[in-house]
Amino acid sequence: MNLAERLNRAMIREIEKLGDIGPWRDAFLAVPRHLFIPDLAYVSPDDDESYIIDRQANPEEWLRSAYLDVAIITQINAGESPITEAGKDGARFTSSASAPSTVAAFLSLLGARKGHNVLEIGTGTGWTAALLSAVVGDHNVTSIEIDEEVGNQAAQHLLNAGYAPHLVTGDGAEGFPDKAPFDRIHITCGIDDIPPQWIDQTKTGGILVAPYRRELVSLVVHGGGETTVKRYGRARFMMLRSPTSELSDER
Repeated sequence: MNLAERLNRAMIREIEKLGDIGPWRDAFLAVPRHLFIPDLAYVSPDDDESYIIDRQANPEEWLRSAYLDVAIITQINAGESPITEAGKDGARFTSSASAPSTVAAFLSLLGARKGHNVLEIGTGTGWTAALLSAVVGDHNVTSIEIDEEVGNQAAQHLLNAGYAPHLVTGDGAEGFPDKAPFDRIHITCGIDDIPPQWIDQTKTGGILVAPYRRELVSLVVHGGGETTVKRYGRARFMMLRSPTSELSDER
């Protein structure tokens, strides 16, 4: 077993201390996180000092950091500034790999299973799209990313990992009616309102999971567009971006 495999298994054991992750355990084993981390990135723990990781300069630090249970920032200022400036005043985080335990919590609430038709809002690095693909089948996953460069990088990461979900560049607030209705919608960016398109594009009995008004929530969609909402505690994420939105440093 190589170092990456040992680190991945150790990461999974730490996640499992927080609760059973069911079928997602095999997905985490099958989809190594380091395949989705850029060579240059900014590690941003909640309770420790942030730092740059550089695969070329220090490959072991880069690899070990990829399996820490922390968010890793992969883009600032919508790509207008290099990631090496992430710690400077005025730098706004605009894309990241979420902490593994957070990803596991979202996916566990989503409850997606083999054959489900799943929409993801916010492709980011592509890691959660790959995890979803490992469980439901990549032909059943559609993932939307508003930033073309981020989407291109995610596509390469997914290719390297052996997955090929349907990737779309566009405004996630519009959903993706061409492949609706969806059994599940996985939202990886903060929202203050639920776009009606998402509800309209979800099957009756379908589930949405999102960071809604700074809380992790799940919504079950009923007939007539009614929903049942459950709240699971605080969740800070970068806010949903639209073609005219301001950047946000929430994560």
